[in-house]
Amino acid sequence: MTGWIKTAIGLLCVCIVAGSFAAMAAGNTASQPETHTAARPGETEASAAPANSAAEASDRRPERPAAPALPATTTANTTHTANTAKELEALRAMERMAENETLVLYANRNTAEIAVKDKRDGYVWFSNPADRDEDPIASPLYKAESASQVIVSYYNEKGQINTMNSYAESVQKGQFTLEQTGAGLKVVYELGSAAAATSNVPQRISKERMEEAILNRIEDADVREDVAFKFRFNEEAQVYELRKLQDYVLEELSATLASIGYTAEDAAMDQGEGDGSAAAAEKPSFTVPLEYELDGEHLVVKVPLAELRYAETYPIAHLQLLKHFGAAGSSKTGYLFVPDGTGALIRLNNGRLNAEAFRRAVYGDDGTFDVKEAPRQSELVRLPVFGMKQNDHAFVGMIEDGDALAAVMADIGGRNDSYNTVGAQFKIVAMDHYTLTSGTKSSSVPMFERQPYQGDILIRYAFLSGDEADYAGMAVRYRERLAERYGLTRLEPGDAPFMLELVGAFPKEKSFLGIPYKSTESLTGYGEARQLLQELKAQGVGRIALRYVGWFNGGIRHDLPSRVRPIGALGGKSGLRELVNYAESNQVELYPDVALQQAYEKPGRPASFLNRKTAKIYKYDLVSGVQDKSAFSHYILSPSALFGLAERFAAAYDDYGIGGLSLRDLGSEVNSDFDTDHPVSRQDALQIAQQTAAMLRERTGKLMVSGGNAYSLPYAGMIVNAPDGSSGHNLTDETVPFYQIALHGYFELAGTPFNMSERQDPHYAALQALETGSNIYYQWMFSPSSAVKETPYNDLYALHYGDWIGEAAELYKEASETLKRVRHLVITDHRKLADNVTQTVFENGVSIIVNYNNTAVQVNGMKIDARSYRLDGEPS
Repeated sequence: MTGWIKTAIGLLCVCIVAGSFAAMAAGNTASQPETHTAARPGETEASAAPANSAAEASDRRPERPAAPALPATTTANTTHTANTAKELEALRAMERMAENETLVLYANRNTAEIAVKDKRDGYVWFSNPADRDEDPIASPLYKAESASQVIVSYYNEKGQINTMNSYAESVQKGQFTLEQTGAGLKVVYELGSAAAATSNVPQRISKERMEEAILNRIEDADVREDVAFKFRFNEEAQVYELRKLQDYVLEELSATLASIGYTAEDAAMDQGEGDGSAAAAEKPSFTVPLEYELDGEHLVVKVPLAELRYAETYPIAHLQLLKHFGAAGSSKTGYLFVPDGTGALIRLNNGRLNAEAFRRAVYGDDGTFDVKEAPRQSELVRLPVFGMKQNDHAFVGMIEDGDALAAVMADIGGRNDSYNTVGAQFKIVAMDHYTLTSGTKSSSVPMFERQPYQGDILIRYAFLSGDEADYAGMAVRYRERLAERYGLTRLEPGDAPFMLELVGAFPKEKSFLGIPYKSTESLTGYGEARQLLQELKAQGVGRIALRYVGWFNGGIRHDLPSRVRPIGALGGKSGLRELVNYAESNQVELYPDVALQQAYEKPGRPASFLNRKTAKIYKYDLVSGVQDKSAFSHYILSPSALFGLAERFAAAYDDYGIGGLSLRDLGSEVNSDFDTDHPVSRQDALQIAQQTAAMLRERTGKLMVSGGNAYSLPYAGMIVNAPDGSSGHNLTDETVPFYQIALHGYFELAGTPFNMSERQDPHYAALQALETGSNIYYQWMFSPSSAVKETPYNDLYALHYGDWIGEAAELYKEASETLKRVRHLVITDHRKLADNVTQTVFENGVSIIVNYNNTAVQVNGMKIDARSYRLDGEPS
């Protein structure tokens, strides 16, 4: 590079930094972001000429429809930030590895860190903070973590977890390779000691064997002397003991011994002779391949697990990838997005250091772990996604493979280092303890998963800037990816459905002449369901989507659904057929409900816990939280038996000609099977669930799912019991409707039944539904509430339809016209206008402003009454 180019770039960087300070001093007025053109292969970023920012701006994605004007108390984000001088310096030390129309990928061959430049605005994202060496908080360990791309957690022989990071245990030791690929690069890390590769080096060896098997075989005197020096001779024991060597020295010694034919088997034998023990214990060492690829507007990060290597005695517990990708320092403003329930925000540097870091397993906990005490009740992570906004830039990470093994992790700066971080950790090998008891003594032995998932771990990153750089923009990008990946289709314009769940039959303990027996009792018969539907129609409810729970095989906790038997107490086959015919003729979509993974009687092939016991689930005591062995809940069906059971059910279900089906558990939980004969990893179980859902949709026509986990979305048309809030984790600051923003316009959505929500306030639930464009949803039974009194089903006590139908019909009629106008539209923006006042913007420019306050408010020049809403704008 010529001197004048270096000088020009240096002056440009100085001007950018000076301009940033000037902008701050002038009240955060806009300054242009720093931009660079891509270097040619082999060039560093410093050798590329500055780009024309106006030309690059023409490549930007069209802006989403603007929201109506904000109130005077809210100001639009007009600050345009550029990379810091420190980041630009780090970029100049990197080489260009790949480029497409949108992104450029760089890597530093000395540190293995990467950077991605978004050509649309010139902003560069880094895998590791450029100023990490100056962190005043981090200890050497956490500084090493902030320089790492991979953090490995592994088990020792006692099942205890230790960690290694790729910087300290691979990069600093020179134990990694970095190679360019077609659209990116691949880094292979060798973490830990070189023990696995140097197992032919004895830790101790007798004097006789040392001379006979090693020294006398080395012809070169200098080499022989060098090898001897690497051992210390113990005169008293007459053995040679290996000195403490650097890994590269150990590798050289191993190569020398291999050249004379000295093997790992020889070393094992000699160590046994020298110290009276078996072969020296393996040391923890790991091979982790990490691939980066540019795919359109996305950076794809992948670990092919089939290429992962670890010692059998030190299995990998978790892999955490790119923990510090896009990490925001203490000077940044914005938030971390975590998919807790509907979604939650963690403000950068919010100071809540007394709160635990955020960690939530995607799709909830694996059911095939025998948990003795109930964890704190919280919303599940339904969508495998996370993100960060810092100033006017943002990214969203989408976990597309290995999602059932993933947990989303996030933390603020100030705890271990100065950086706010969000990302994903993946469970590689599951572990649980098996308790051995002998008399009054007991001990726990670790049990490890025998057949871990062998596919890929994959995270896809998308980048946003300007007005798009917020949680709504993240949800829009995630929605676009879902639609592209699964070929999702939009809803057609039309009436919004009144979503209704009816409870059919339940088992009740009775006695006759002192002899106990179990009876199947009706709560809503087939004819009663028809009567109830007619009453709703008479009160002005047009379109109804009916989920019918407990309609066959004994009721709510039905027998294995390998066959279908309508319940006599509900009206038998003829009554069911009459209900089906009525639904077809009266704009009622019927979705009878079935549980396929939860088995209420022991199935032929139940799943197994890691401790080899049958996966039998019990309820928990409400007071103590301890597992109640007297309160059986269900067995977990082995995923290996799921598809076959579903096929048998579908064959029997076909006879009734019902055009819809509700899946109770297939879209709400995913579980492993640790059976030694047919183990199934959790990710493999997810794939079986998807195959099963695909088959059932093809056989039945339409599916309704409860919960709405991401893997069920390609097969669902309706989602009930979708998240309608977050867990209120101590670290989070705000709940946001990310889930609904991402899915609205493609799915009919409903949260918790209005009459079963914690608030017990259907009017509040209706406002929430309007805010998110979701549907009115109730759960009822025809029988009086006393029918379930003093039974295990007393949680259904307040479901008598007569107590709710009038109010429900009025809420539906009030909301249905608004919902009809927006139900088929995607959400383009969502924001908080004031305390307890939100605005949701749809793609045609119409917005719904909801006021949850008990007093009226003035926003956008409009008065919104207390606990009310306003439709703003007309369709374009």
